[in-house]
Amino acid sequence: PAQKETTLDCYVDHIEHVASLIGIDCVGIGFDFFEFIYRQWSESKKKWMAEKLTTPHFIPDLTNHSHATNLTRKLIERGFTDDDIERILRGNWLRLLGEWL
Repeated sequence: PAQKETTLDCYVDHIEHVASLIGIDCVGIGFDFFEFIYRQWSESKKKWMAEKLTTPHFIPDLTNHSHATNLTRKLIERGFTDDDIERILRGNWLRLLGEWL
């Protein structure tokens, strides 16, 4: 089947879907999906990942940490509250790490 293009809207669709299934307290963003990490992969890993991922393998509007505000804006547009956004971007990870470490 044809793969869907990777977009920030698609990414936020997934965030909304997961939140609707298991709750906002179980959603957390890991900022390890940026283009610079992809460029550091070996050619064999790039080839393997190309078979599994959509193209491009990173979100064009979220290619580095300075673009995190694009995600925040999109979450606001979709109606997420300030509290929801704080939990998604850092709070849920901090809570989880505090409980388990």
